[in-house]
Amino acid sequence: MKIVIVGGGSAGVWTALHYAYGTRNNKDVEVELIHDPEIDTSPVGQGSTLDVVQLLYQACGTDWYHNEIRATPKLGILYENFSKKNKNIFHNFDLNVTAIQVDPKYLQKYILNSGLFNVKEENVTDLDTVDADVIFDCRGNTGKDDIEYESLYSPVNSVLLATSTENNNAQLWTRSVATPDGWTFVIPNTTDTTSYGYLYNKDITPMETAKTNFSEVFGKEFPNEMETDNLPFESYIAKEPIRIDSNGRKIILNGNRLAFLEPMEATAIGFYLTVSRMTFDWCINPTPMFPLDEIIYYIKRYNYELYTFILWHYIKGSIYDTPFWRSAQAKTTDFFEQPNEIFEDVLETAKFASYDNLRDSSPGSDNRVNLNPIPYGQWPLYSIKLWYDKYINDGMYSSSLGA
Repeated sequence: MKIVIVGGGSAGVWTALHYAYGTRNNKDVEVELIHDPEIDTSPVGQGSTLDVVQLLYQACGTDWYHNEIRATPKLGILYENFSKKNKNIFHNFDLNVTAIQVDPKYLQKYILNSGLFNVKEENVTDLDTVDADVIFDCRGNTGKDDIEYESLYSPVNSVLLATSTENNNAQLWTRSVATPDGWTFVIPNTTDTTSYGYLYNKDITPMETAKTNFSEVFGKEFPNEMETDNLPFESYIAKEPIRIDSNGRKIILNGNRLAFLEPMEATAIGFYLTVSRMTFDWCINPTPMFPLDEIIYYIKRYNYELYTFILWHYIKGSIYDTPFWRSAQAKTTDFFEQPNEIFEDVLETAKFASYDNLRDSSPGSDNRVNLNPIPYGQWPLYSIKLWYDKYINDGMYSSSLGA
């Protein structure tokens, strides 16, 4: 069996790493990644979830001392100015685990050079030219005319990207800062820089106004002139994430080819790995445990759960009474007034559970097949309860945090 991943961005390298590691003792499976080295990677830092670090260590033996990927530790996410009563909300990770913040170009190069799978340099524009039994299409969000997508509402749809030459390695978490126009991620890099992403809605805030406000809020963190790149985006998911083509090949979309959600909670890499896990048995085994339609259902369900929790970050507005936040609050309120039985059940369980019991039951993650994401997307019940108490209820139950 030959598995080919097309695309060398984040989705491509993580998919290749997962399949190479998962089939390392199977001599009948060949894993190859094809990419065009002329295609630039994302220009800003990227945060991860906890399962990403686990796979990196298991497959490559990556450690903090050598730190070839030039990562910084990520111990959680600090939300600033979202709650009217709680200026700072810290979404912490378990004390015994650490995620990473990393410059994608170093991480992608590191995985490409791991030697765990074959690497071929080529610009693939037609999948019919690829000789493989299984193809992961990770070619990004360009040239998708042959793929049908479902559009998803997103409060933000554009981002100003900037890099400051100031660096604070004492910031061991991602900052998510509410602004009048949306929110901004702040990620420290070990390249002595800090990455910023000023997210806003271009239909509400003109780009030049967003640039001015970006400078006013964060300009003091830039010792030199702030240079920004503007990147508009949309949120979507493919209607057909997986298919079997006329030649009997299994074609699986991943990365921005499959779906895109705004970077709240750093769901991207974790989603790429989840797709890889959910399809692993179906790709590798002649008699897979789950049929194709069930795998597609769970991929879409997982994406919807990520989407739901992200929107939940807007439903109470922020400290700002601005056109953006009034619009975001109104539209997300409408969203959560629609029936959502799974989320409502998870929320009811989280609301009345104690923090000590939730900390004790935090699920570990592994690389086995897991079609049923528990309890909700990538988040344990602890995270659901924390955001409910500190943001939705404005800290009404905050005194129980240490209980």
